[in-house]
Amino acid sequence: SRSVLIVKEDCLQLAKRMFGGSGIGVTGEGGRHLGAVLGTEEFGRGYVEDRVTEWVRDVEQLSEVGRVDPQAAYAAFTGALCHRWTFVQRTVPGVSELFGPLECALRHSFLPAVVGGGVS
Repeated sequence: SRSVLIVKEDCLQLAKRMFGGSGIGVTGEGGRHLGAVLGTEEFGRGYVEDRVTEWVRDVEQLSEVGRVDPQAAYAAFTGALCHRWTFVQRTVPGVSELFGPLECALRHSFLPAVVGGGVS
């Protein structure tokens, strides 16, 4: 089902009894709505950690492109890739420290590939 009811832990069993069999999912952890994360702090942090891992992988792949065609890599970065995490940074509070691996990938892989050398 696409409908999910997110409730506090103390109401979880009651909500499951009330909505069981209705096709509405019931959770006490969290979920996503229009790309934003709703739910517990732990759920949000786990979501962000998973996405950062994906984005680091994407940046590494884009760095490979940047070594051959820096303009295309930069266009892909500014046109699509960076918007993925700027949205999360705006909508999930208190997770800035989780973006460290992404910053390292940008600083040590992507930027040197695009500018053709080291970045200090």
